[in-house]
Amino acid sequence: MAVPTLAEAAEFLGSFDLPGGIVVHARGVSRVAAEAARHLVAAGAEVDPHLVEVAALLHDIDKPATGESGAEHGTLAAGWLTERGWGELAAPVASHPVTCLLDAARFPSGWASVAVSVADRHVAQEFVTIDQRIDEQARRYPQYRASLDAARAPAHALEAVLAAAAGMSVNDLVARLRAAWTAGAA
Repeated sequence: MAVPTLAEAAEFLGSFDLPGGIVVHARGVSRVAAEAARHLVAAGAEVDPHLVEVAALLHDIDKPATGESGAEHGTLAAGWLTERGWGELAAPVASHPVTCLLDAARFPSGWASVAVSVADRHVAQEFVTIDQRIDEQARRYPQYRASLDAARAPAHALEAVLAAAAGMSVNDLVARLRAAWTAGAA
């Protein structure tokens, strides 16, 4: 299997004619997830920061299609990526939705999936806390408020696992992830 270059992934992202907000979000998640992966590598974890960066960039390509069709967000995109020969990207993309934090079968496993999921919990149109992100999603999708609230504890726990694996406190990890967002947003 192959992982596309960042330029190939950006071209593929552009082929979907996504709303600007999704593209801003995807680029931010990509920067933040790649930073998380670099910290994991520095601490001795086995993860490919390039794979993480590309998977994060493409994690929401199915958002409009799943909104219209009712198909499962993340899973549809993972299938598209696998069909293109980029199957290594499938797991982080399929397991990134917040609902996966409440589903043992789709819960993020493996460092690439954890990095993308944690980054997605922090990036809206700007870098936010996990609670701010979940609150924002609950405002947009009030019908899912109960599940979103239930996802708070697992989201924080996953972030703590990532921080521990990176050899730092949650506060230090969040500060470094925020810096990665800020550096790329400038």
